[in-house]
Amino acid sequence: MMRLYRIELRRSPLLWCLPVLVLLDVAVLFGRHTWWVGVWPEASAAAQLPAFFFGLVLGGGAAWASGRVHRAGFSAQLEAAAVPAWRADALLLAASVTYGLAAYLPGVVLAAVVSAPIAGPGFLWPSYLLLGVCMVVLCTSIGHLAGKLSASRYVPPLVVAACMFGMMFTRQLFELYVLSAPVQVQVSATALAARGGLAVLLAVLAVALPRAGRVPGWGVRPGAARTAGAAALVAGFVLVPLAGPLRVDRPAPEQPVCSAGSPRVCVWPESRKYLQPIAAMAARLAALPSDVIEVPEVIYEAGVRGGMRSGEILRIEGDASVPGDLALAVQAQSLEGCRPAAGREEPYYRERLTLLHYLTLRALGPGHAVSPADAPPGVDGEKIAAVVRSAESAQAAWVRAQVSKIKTVGWCG
Repeated sequence: MMRLYRIELRRSPLLWCLPVLVLLDVAVLFGRHTWWVGVWPEASAAAQLPAFFFGLVLGGGAAWASGRVHRAGFSAQLEAAAVPAWRADALLLAASVTYGLAAYLPGVVLAAVVSAPIAGPGFLWPSYLLLGVCMVVLCTSIGHLAGKLSASRYVPPLVVAACMFGMMFTRQLFELYVLSAPVQVQVSATALAARGGLAVLLAVLAVALPRAGRVPGWGVRPGAARTAGAAALVAGFVLVPLAGPLRVDRPAPEQPVCSAGSPRVCVWPESRKYLQPIAAMAARLAALPSDVIEVPEVIYEAGVRGGMRSGEILRIEGDASVPGDLALAVQAQSLEGCRPAAGREEPYYRERLTLLHYLTLRALGPGHAVSPADAPPGVDGEKIAAVVRSAESAQAAWVRAQVSKIKTVGWCG
């Protein structure tokens, strides 16, 4: 068996596709963004996602390998061979899956290597990595099955492409992969088992179903076998949504990581790399005049105290999301109870947006390039950027004047 397996590894077209698969794996891992580095759940999700993107090439290669029998005209010889046809199919599928996992592994290793120096205790989450393995098996099995069921050299790759795009457009329904992994959630064991079961079912069908034009050895007509296989596959896809959502809320951490000083910032242990930058942002906002700008004494990341409680203002999705969340929370507390005066809605919200943009840039701090195009509609981005670059006394005077403008066109009870 091992000798035949090694032969299939050498004969597989995926041998020549492997460099492309690895390149796609690494390109997707680092090409989208890199804020996942140093956060173990996010790094795990980033490591599993390439399996979906290189799945199209992987499935196409598996379809080409599986259809080799038809193209070479060896269907009859395969049926008459001493080795059962299903065993030959199993070895061929195993070789294709091996190349898929060989392309998947470098991304996993790289995600762990670049995250370890700054992530703190912990490691990659196996649940997300297993989700990627399920995707590898799914893509390979779909390709293998398409190559078996059609003697055409063109239909199998088209079927694989259709299935991959189908998974993309039905992501919310089947959740076969994730784009990110917020620390507040974890993969449900039941949902992961359902997806693993679907992958195994597809692999079994890819091996067991008869090839095009072949009469299976156990006396079942090919049409009946394929109908039963299709019914089983439909049942498998139906059971995936019934298993519940892929991710569920995590219990609150026993010991969140908190900063010293005031205001304090408390985050999930997995988000520790963000703690000091967020504390510095909060301190910059707290340095503004306290008579007009109020900063919460403790700033919590979402879910740190269990569930979604009021006052948990941070849902960290990379560095760029934090300044805006802080600015929004500080403005809401500073202008609590304010609403536009009758007929003054437009100037009221414009002035609030102006203050919000200033607070966001203030939280971001010096040394960051800011484009005027990033300003909200109706806000003079260049003017606000100039205010942020001015002296502390000038900024304090501008903030007092801006809050006064808001209260002039609004009503604060």
